[in-house]
Amino acid sequence: MKGLATDSIAAAGMAADSIASDSAAADSVAAAEPVYGLVMALEEPEPAPAAPDSREGTGLSWIVLGMAVLFCIIGLRFQNSARYIRALFTDLTETRTRQNAFDETVNETSFLVLLNVLWAACAGILLWGTVRLFSPENPAWSFEIPDQPAEGIGLCMGISFVYLLLMHCAYWVVGTVFTDSRHTRLWVKGAVSGYALCAIFFLPLSMLMFCYPEWTPTLLAIAAGLFILCKIIFICQGFRIFFTRFSSWLLFLYYLCSLEIVPLIIVYMLTLLLCSILL
Repeated sequence: MKGLATDSIAAAGMAADSIASDSAAADSVAAAEPVYGLVMALEEPEPAPAAPDSREGTGLSWIVLGMAVLFCIIGLRFQNSARYIRALFTDLTETRTRQNAFDETVNETSFLVLLNVLWAACAGILLWGTVRLFSPENPAWSFEIPDQPAEGIGLCMGISFVYLLLMHCAYWVVGTVFTDSRHTRLWVKGAVSGYALCAIFFLPLSMLMFCYPEWTPTLLAIAAGLFILCKIIFICQGFRIFFTRFSSWLLFLYYLCSLEIVPLIIVYMLTLLLCSILL
């Protein structure tokens, strides 16, 4: 009986081994046979690109339209008269008052005012390009300028206009304190003429920045060179007006730091701060 039980167990083991080998052989045959059919791979669809904000395009269109309207008004006021341009150069370089009937005309005054408004608008565009190009990338500064050109340009235009008004007031106060009213009037008019001449050159540079943003570094370099040139001519005019004795050197150095250098630094830092907060 013991021998029969052992034989049956051995037979059952052999049967199990044969079944396992048969299933393994069947699996190998099934794996070897090619499988025909369509294999569909499901891929996640790529997100559609975000549509451009129509408000940005509308804002930029309004800015360009406003610049074009202002340019047309100045062109109508100019009336093909080269006397205006000669008067600007004269006011910027001369240190004696002109004695002719053209000095106090309403047309010249309105022409100067319109050109100064144009300077503020063009300077706002150039200032926005400067902020976007040279804003610090260090997170510790906490100055993150978002890419919102319409709002940013509008804010920079407002800052430029306030800067222009404050500079004219500062020139008037300094001239009243350190010289007579006649030379003060001459000096302030030289400042107004300097900004007006800058506006004539700033207009094409700012428009090119709209059309060709990749030219921004070159256009900003040209604008900075023109601005510095006009400032140097104006500073030379002020030097001839205020330099009456040797002690005037100290006052002149104070003037350069307080009215020509420090305000520009304050404007740049204030623009960075306001753009990072308000935009």
